[in-house]
Amino acid sequence: MANIVRRKKPWITAEILDLCDKMRELRKKRFEPEGSEKYKEVNNNIKRCMKKAKENWIGEQCSEIEENLRKNNSKRAYQLVKDLTTVKQGKATTVQDRSGKCLTEERQILNRWTEYCSELYNYKANGDPSVLNCP
Repeated sequence: MANIVRRKKPWITAEILDLCDKMRELRKKRFEPEGSEKYKEVNNNIKRCMKKAKENWIGEQCSEIEENLRKNNSKRAYQLVKDLTTVKQGKATTVQDRSGKCLTEERQILNRWTEYCSELYNYKANGDPSVLNCP
């Protein structure tokens, strides 16, 4: 099962996934005295392995960045830096209308954005025109 799973975190290894499977099995027995100790042990082991794997992966990424800079491949190096530092944001699936009701259908959301932008840019300034006539 570990090889089939698509990983969001690239540093997660097959060993860690196997430990997660083991922990999932032990979760049923965690309220028993002996099962509780095994569960805690596997859980702590997973945390240690995750931390170590992430540090190793970041070290490899840094080495690759340094190697690309040494080879004057700045485009690849800066792309790696960007991939490491950017925070990915999810797409909003709901928008509130004027009254606070949540809109979920794509057409309604599009209409609400159109309405919001037209209100935003249809601002009429009520300034004093005599200010422009100052010497």
